[in-house]
Amino acid sequence: MIILGLDPHPTTHTAVALDSRGVVLDSLSVQNNADGLNQLCAWSTRFEGHCWAIEGAGNRYVAPLLALLFGRNQLVYHIHPSLTSQYRARRGKKKNDLVDAENVARVLLANPQLPPYQLSTQRTRLQELSRTRDKLAQQRKANQMMLEALPDTTTDSLSTALQAVLTSLEAALKELEYAMATLVAQVAPTLLTLQGIGVVLAGTVLAEVGDIERFEHVNHFASYCGAAPVERGSGKNTRWCVNVGGNRQLNRVLHLMALTRLRCDERTKTFVAKKEQEGKTKRAALRALKTHLARELYRTLHVCHMGGPIPAPS
Repeated sequence: MIILGLDPHPTTHTAVALDSRGVVLDSLSVQNNADGLNQLCAWSTRFEGHCWAIEGAGNRYVAPLLALLFGRNQLVYHIHPSLTSQYRARRGKKKNDLVDAENVARVLLANPQLPPYQLSTQRTRLQELSRTRDKLAQQRKANQMMLEALPDTTTDSLSTALQAVLTSLEAALKELEYAMATLVAQVAPTLLTLQGIGVVLAGTVLAEVGDIERFEHVNHFASYCGAAPVERGSGKNTRWCVNVGGNRQLNRVLHLMALTRLRCDERTKTFVAKKEQEGKTKRAALRALKTHLARELYRTLHVCHMGGPIPAPS
């Protein structure tokens, strides 16, 4: 199969065609407009039996191209930027759009088990809402810190201006969270029954996961979350290490779930205490807990998809 690796940008798209041996067949750069996208689609017809590997397929400036590709029943794979970055680091320091597009294709060539990307209007909307909320939350925190750090000699007008900005940010955050709550209630309200997950975290999960059916097994999902340990071995020495890859947004959700349950749930406290008694450090016990939470999250999302009863906690 020919892999068409795409490095997308708001103004341009760069594509590289790679065959199954890893040989570059051709490349093309087009403007990110109607004429450029039609030119890109026409170029792709030269390669029989091709698929697309797109870095950051969920970005809004890729949406017009995805609409064309899915309208033509094209097979599309989402390549997380962290994968491309790691592959580029192994191949040298040179970086441009052609190199990035080629590396995107090579990521899929080296990882054929990656699930195909599926277009979802609700998922795209949740991604926009959750990521916008994260940025606004950072701005709110920065403004709150500035307001608290103001010296006593500061004029009232400056304090009033900063407070007005802070109030506007808090109002915007509430509006975004209400929109997220509406979508979560439509897509997977069962998520809100899990201890440690509120509207914001549930929206993040749905935005980052998409269709749970694209994960063949719970272990694949845990690995995607960066919650499954990675084997590091050579000869007789074998050990399991922290998985620094995976989706960091989902990993953050699992971390916050774990911290909440450690405060409120006796079963979780018992689990972590047992792991510490076995000789694990507190951080290692927390990582084991995140693996269990990933499995519970997978089962719940699967039930939401199938419409069955709520699973019991693990």
